[in-house]
Amino acid sequence: MAISRRSFLIGASSGVAGAAIGAGLGIGLMSGRGWHINSAVPRAMPVETLTELPAEADVVVIGAGIAGISTALFLNEKGLSTVLLEKGVVAGEQSSRAFGWIYSNGWDLGKLELTNQSKALWQGFAGRFGEDIGFRQSGNFTLIGSDDEVEMHQEWLKAALEVQPKMDSKIIRGSELDALIPGAGSKFKAALYQASDGTAEPTHSVSKIAMGAMREGVKIVAPCAARSVEREGGKVAGVHTEKGHIKTKYVVIAGGAWSSLFAGNIGVRVPQLTLASSMQRLSRIDGALPGAGYGPDFTWRMQADGETSVGVGTSAAPITKDSFRFLFDFLPTLRYSGDLVKVRPSRDLFESLRMKSSWGNDEVTPFEQVRMLSGEVDRHENDTALANLRRAFPQYEKAVVKEEWAGMIDATPDSTQFVTEIPDLPGLFLITGFSGNGLTTGPASGQMIAEMIAGEKTTCNPSIYRFNRFTDGSEFVFRY
Repeated sequence: MAISRRSFLIGASSGVAGAAIGAGLGIGLMSGRGWHINSAVPRAMPVETLTELPAEADVVVIGAGIAGISTALFLNEKGLSTVLLEKGVVAGEQSSRAFGWIYSNGWDLGKLELTNQSKALWQGFAGRFGEDIGFRQSGNFTLIGSDDEVEMHQEWLKAALEVQPKMDSKIIRGSELDALIPGAGSKFKAALYQASDGTAEPTHSVSKIAMGAMREGVKIVAPCAARSVEREGGKVAGVHTEKGHIKTKYVVIAGGAWSSLFAGNIGVRVPQLTLASSMQRLSRIDGALPGAGYGPDFTWRMQADGETSVGVGTSAAPITKDSFRFLFDFLPTLRYSGDLVKVRPSRDLFESLRMKSSWGNDEVTPFEQVRMLSGEVDRHENDTALANLRRAFPQYEKAVVKEEWAGMIDATPDSTQFVTEIPDLPGLFLITGFSGNGLTTGPASGQMIAEMIAGEKTTCNPSIYRFNRFTDGSEFVFRY
């Protein structure tokens, strides 16, 4: 059973629906309405890292976003020496361009176990690292506009509580809703609300987790692009990088939008496409919406400083080389796409055709040519989202747009990440394809990879995140 509010909502910039759905229509690496590379402005708090590459490690993790950092953190916790390689800056891509929700309200039932585990880890990070990392338990809302939608949310809630009885999601209406969002009780039929959900601050939360991981013993080397994985006797033996070779028995690919390209060069086919998602930051106002949530045609997050992040409702899907390479993988996704995505030709097709798809260990790679990937802001969609917010909550007429940005979301055909070993290559693991939900579920996904490498029973059931789910004859299940 997979009942979720995302089945009928417009896709949100947090990626919960629009990201993976959009990917099914043909988005490739370096996509969106255009892409920015080394000219991109970092949004992440700077992290001082190592510059010299160690000679060896038990595990090498490639990619210092929330997934890679979490994986390295839990590997180190288990006594495995861990080196984390980042081609650009820590959290420089999607982790600092995310929407900032940490939530399980309304999720696909199959993902609730991992999502709630990740929420618990987020809640414990401040105590673990001895400082405020920006996590706030501020609640998550879905504002509901019709009786039919109320009924659908009630069905989800009943099913969710059977799977996860400790969840505190509930339907609120009228004065109860007004007490949390003044005026909303008369504008909306109800809201699905979960008080235990929260938010993080993408500009610094992941950077602070990385700093805490280094204090615990994780070695992060940046900028240092991984080029390829060395194999001996069919097993992982090391990693070739732009700074030389590092010996290791285990490699974890956690490259976000880059994971499929890196894996393809070593003969591993990862069906993953990339979607651009635009956002904006508004000035502080009186009566700003609390917490985070969905409106009918906008999304929001209250930042720790009182400003509001506002999300876009649709995404652009330009045609690129990967659109053709993964066409048949994503065909089953088309039935879920609706009107959420705009398909359009763009210069990205030509850019993707020029990009290398294979290289030798001594060659300069795309990862060195593009140190930081960001999307081109879709100002029309940002303006539309802001107009929709102002129509619902007129107090935002006083708000001023202070910043706009776009991130590149890694998406799989079924909107579910890979958290898995690669069966045909002992020692190689993959954690990617979060489809817009990496900030929420990255910590528990990294914990699960660490448990796999350590030979332990995983905290959460890994079956729906396995690598061969698209090729083992099992039923395709799109999980919002």
